[in-house]
Amino acid sequence: MAFEFEFDKDRLRKMEILRASGIEPYGGKFNVTSHAAEIKVNFERLNGKNVSVAGRIMGKRSHGKLSFLDLRDESGDIQIYVQEKDLDAVSLTILKNLDSGDIIGVEGEVIKTKTNEISVNSRHITILAKSLLPLPPKWYGLEDVEKRYRKRYLDFIINPESREKIVKTSKILSEIRKTLENKGFLEVVVPILQQIPGGANAKPFITHYNALDRDLYLKIASELYLKRLMIGGFEKIFDISKNFRNEGVDTKHNPEFIMLELYQAYGDLGSMMVITEEIIKAAVRGANGSYKAKFDGKEIDFSGFQIKTMEDAVKETVNLRDKKEIISEGKKIDNKVESYGEAINAIFEEKVSKTIVQPTFITKFPVEVSPLAKRIPEEDGFVYRFELYTCGMEIANAFSELNDPVDQVKRFDLEAKRKEKGIDETQEFDRDFIEAMGYGMPPAGGVGIGLDRLSMIITDSKSIKEVIAFPQLRTLEN
Repeated sequence: MAFEFEFDKDRLRKMEILRASGIEPYGGKFNVTSHAAEIKVNFERLNGKNVSVAGRIMGKRSHGKLSFLDLRDESGDIQIYVQEKDLDAVSLTILKNLDSGDIIGVEGEVIKTKTNEISVNSRHITILAKSLLPLPPKWYGLEDVEKRYRKRYLDFIINPESREKIVKTSKILSEIRKTLENKGFLEVVVPILQQIPGGANAKPFITHYNALDRDLYLKIASELYLKRLMIGGFEKIFDISKNFRNEGVDTKHNPEFIMLELYQAYGDLGSMMVITEEIIKAAVRGANGSYKAKFDGKEIDFSGFQIKTMEDAVKETVNLRDKKEIISEGKKIDNKVESYGEAINAIFEEKVSKTIVQPTFITKFPVEVSPLAKRIPEEDGFVYRFELYTCGMEIANAFSELNDPVDQVKRFDLEAKRKEKGIDETQEFDRDFIEAMGYGMPPAGGVGIGLDRLSMIITDSKSIKEVIAFPQLRTLEN
């Protein structure tokens, strides 16, 4: 099978001219001494000094023997001022065969032009990569959002704000790691391919391992492996990695997403509330320089977090007090609802969660939807669990972890009965995990934080796709 691709004919012609002149259009190492933003910030110090910069040509304008190139590197844009009389023969040949999109290296003097534009007065030009396809116009990303995601490299070339969101997401991950490491937590790696999809209520992706002729599942959560590590004697551990859940794709969901999971032996739900707040505050401050973020036109203040029980949140929003009324309302939302706890959860998810704007810990969850959390002794049917909501989205989920193996077997049995009723997203029985618990698991607190959603809020992104470099997309129709 022969592979063919149609490149721009004029650009191919220029590439051949360069080669015929002994100039390789796809160069090698180039010594960069300065970046665009650095030159602008430090102009007074660099004025009149020689620098070398490299980047992509975003625009080219010629006026006789004078040319202006708009060069974009990772830090921003800077103008390249080119007088043909100042160039050597090789540089002049390159200049005459340049197009927007080409990647070049420039050596020259830092100046300010007559129009007061900080520039690099070019003395030598090196071609580093000839672009054989024309760049789309600057409004490209605004006109066709779907193309931005499908051709993400073009989005990043054209739209600096798209690159900045990925940069901020990286800063968020870095700040979280620093916070946890400073508190004595150890980062560990757990298996991506698992024999039993456990640790969360979600539909897994199934794959097949040919060597062992066995079906395996892509990780839906790190929980049960991190708990095995606690049983083995690790007291403060965390994992930042991808989870894979066979769910729909929308503005808040991507089938692969970055999750932080951490566990602290001898901690509890209160410990998780404290550390969750610390982690998120550090992430917001690291990315935005303050505890404030703007999302969808609203200012979100992460300097303080509210606390509210699920029951109170439901009763305040739907104005129901009687248990029978609440169960009836829950059945209207989901006909599989039978208990008061299931009804409270159904109403919360359907009518309440999306109304929460400022960071709020929702506590006291029903046992029916919390198979891995400790029961509250004085509150029959409820467990030590919170979910953190802000901007109508769940950001974190935490437990006082269940460490009673007998109760854990009962919870798995409850999950099996829920599955028999047609509820697909249930926990699978993990016999090896129960055996591990049988040797004794210390009391602990654990929390999982959806880092893509957190990044959405911090970067004011309307879609989770904005903070994922290469999001999953629906198949294009022919």
